[in-house]
Amino acid sequence: MVRINYLLLIGYCLVATPLVAQLRVATYRYAENSRVDNIRPIADLLAAATGQVATVVSYPSVGELVDAIQQGNVDVAFINTFGYLLLAADSLAQPSMVPLVVWQTLDDATDDNYRCIFIAPEGGVVTNSNDVALNTAERSLLLVSEGSTSGNLVPRIALSALGITHPEQQFKSIAYAGTHQQTAKKIALGEADLGAIGSIAYEDFIRDSTNRPIRLVWRSPKIPLGPVLVSNRLPDVEREQIANVLIRLHSNHPEAFKIAKNGWSEAQHAESYRRVKSDYLYRLIQQFGDATELNRIVRAFLNKN
Repeated sequence: MVRINYLLLIGYCLVATPLVAQLRVATYRYAENSRVDNIRPIADLLAAATGQVATVVSYPSVGELVDAIQQGNVDVAFINTFGYLLLAADSLAQPSMVPLVVWQTLDDATDDNYRCIFIAPEGGVVTNSNDVALNTAERSLLLVSEGSTSGNLVPRIALSALGITHPEQQFKSIAYAGTHQQTAKKIALGEADLGAIGSIAYEDFIRDSTNRPIRLVWRSPKIPLGPVLVSNRLPDVEREQIANVLIRLHSNHPEAFKIAKNGWSEAQHAESYRRVKSDYLYRLIQQFGDATELNRIVRAFLNKN
């Protein structure tokens, strides 16, 4: 009878079949959509290109995704503009992730991509942009969510330019509706005097004739779209492999690109991903106007996470 040394056999199997590395791909939830299904096809392509297996995680909020990144739990992150600015504003920590690519739209993309829209109830006290800064102590403001770019960050920057630097103290009340559509519905019902939503959501809302009318008060300049971040811990060769997959995604894997776009309404007019340049953060900040005020607003939300 041949005796089998099971310990040696187990050891041999472990050596012969090494564990496959995990590529941790993450994003954040919007309303009922975790966005896992939107980024799963891309995650699998990235894992195949780097010889790994993809795990996809969706965090409940932008802030929690930022926390996970800072804790070193993410290799590739699909994040919005506000989330990236939150991460970049934390100067106390070395940047654990850097922007790799960003959604690219055509120069002649339609005007509804991608802006912040101030809205008010039809027949309400706010009739145009000149009314926004009037009698704020008697008026209520409704925003989308703390992590929203077009439904929180940009409205606060716009209000700051009008002298409303601390909306929580200067408005009668401020609330978050949770989604762009819920914000629009509540404004249409007159549940707040002024609201802010993304332009895509605004166009969708007014297109539906069953919705009550809302008044367009102000439209922001175009808002930069959010980047895909990659961990600094990944070898340069793997980061380059990931970049190559994403840059060619629209042509090599158009269905995966379309599925990803469907998870972000602001990316509706995106045609591809493009590689970000070394001065990406600087240019991004410049697009928001007053860099000092932008930093103040962003850091106020950073301290909440």
